[in-house]
Amino acid sequence: MTNPFVQFQADVEAVTERCARGEISEAERDAAVRQMKLVDPQWGDTWMLSPKGQWFRQATGSKQWMPDYPLDLVDAASLPPVPQMDLPQISLAVHHCTRCPLHSGRTRAVPGEGNPRTDMMFIGEGPGFHEDRQARPFVGASGKFLEQLLTDIGYRRQEVFIANVVKCRPPNNRDPQPEELDACRDYLERQIELIDPKVIVTLGRFSMARYFPGASISKIHGQPKREGNRLIVPMFHPAAALRNPAWRTAIIDDFSKLPALVAEAAAFRAEKDEPGAPAADQLNLF
Repeated sequence: MTNPFVQFQADVEAVTERCARGEISEAERDAAVRQMKLVDPQWGDTWMLSPKGQWFRQATGSKQWMPDYPLDLVDAASLPPVPQMDLPQISLAVHHCTRCPLHSGRTRAVPGEGNPRTDMMFIGEGPGFHEDRQARPFVGASGKFLEQLLTDIGYRRQEVFIANVVKCRPPNNRDPQPEELDACRDYLERQIELIDPKVIVTLGRFSMARYFPGASISKIHGQPKREGNRLIVPMFHPAAALRNPAWRTAIIDDFSKLPALVAEAAAFRAEKDEPGAPAADQLNLF
C-alpha cells in the first residue's frame, strides 16, 4: 500500500524541481505548494510541506499551522534508545508509549510542538481535554492566554517550543503522579538536549519541581536561575493565572522580562562560542 505522505512529498518535490529547471518562478512554486494539502486518513489532520522540506500540521479542530513531522515517515522498526533519538523519533515513541497507565485512557499523546531551533522552551504539566484530541499542547483557554502572552513580548507561538512533563492526559485533569513523571522524564530530557534553548520557562509547579525542588511558585515566580548554559524561569501556569487575577498580573509581568533574559543567556553563551559561528536560521511558515 502506498504511503500517502511519501507520495505527497514526491508531488511537492516535483513542483520544486520544475522551479529549479526554470519552468516556473519561485513565486509560482510557492503559490502552487501552498495549495497542496494532505489530509491524514487516520486523524483528519491537514498537512503541508514547504519547498524547503519543512512539514506543517493543522490539527483537527485547530486553525493554526504548526511545525511538525508526519509519524508515517518515521521508521518505527529501527528506533534507537531515547538518548539517541531525534525529535520525530521521540514523537513516534511517545505516541506508542505504554510505560505508565496513562496510555490506556488517552485519545492521542502530546509529544510537544514548535520551532526546534528556538531560544525559548516552555514546559507545562500535562495535556487536557482539547490537547488529548489534537495531539498539541496548550490549545484550550490557557493556550489562548499563552499565545497572547507571547504576542505581547513580540513572539509567535511558532517561534517557541512547548512541551509538558507528562505526554498523556491524566484522568479528569488530575495532577500527574510520580511514576507518570518518571515514565516521561527521558523523553523530555532528550527534547531539551536536542532543542538546547537559551531559556526554559516552567509553567506550573510540576515542571518547576524539575529545577526548583521544594520551592513555592508564589515565592520564586519570575526569578531566573542559571543552570549550565541556560536560564530557567519559573512561572505560574496560564490556567491558574486565568482563575486568579493577582497571578494573572504576575505572569504578565514575568513574561515581560523574557526578551531581556534571552539576551542575557545569549550573552553568556557567546562567551564560550567560537568567533564567526553561524547563527541558527529562523523558522518561517512559507
